[in-house]
Amino acid sequence: MGPMEWLENTPLGLWVSSSLWGYPFVLSSHAVGMAVLAGVALMFSLRALGWASGVPVTSLAKYMRIAKIGFVINLLSGVALFIGAASEMWLNWPFRIKIVLIFAGLALTSHLAKVCMGGPGEVTQRHKTIAAAAGIVWIGVLIAGRLIAYVD
Repeated sequence: MGPMEWLENTPLGLWVSSSLWGYPFVLSSHAVGMAVLAGVALMFSLRALGWASGVPVTSLAKYMRIAKIGFVINLLSGVALFIGAASEMWLNWPFRIKIVLIFAGLALTSHLAKVCMGGPGEVTQRHKTIAAAAGIVWIGVLIAGRLIAYVD
């Protein structure tokens, strides 16, 4: 038995893949976590791009705690989803693309959040470029995540 099959046969893997409530609970948690994380990330990006310009960019800093909670929910539920179908996920290209995009999105969003949390909150053209890239990356994460179920 290889490492992926071993993961699938752990109690968590069996609960996710074989129980009545395992997969729906974990997948629903993952959707909520992603909505929170991607929602806050897109909020940062849109504000930096000029939307809601009456809202000071520095006032968005308090939402980073909420984004971190969404990330933890996504990390835990994502690991559980992976363990439940490790053999299939390991070879799935949309899954691999999603993981790479998540790292890129986290890096871009955390860099953008520094603008909101420190300094005068001035949004430069460079910040707008980062915001646009972050927004595109997070949308890519959502699309890749949906494609996991449909592409081998």
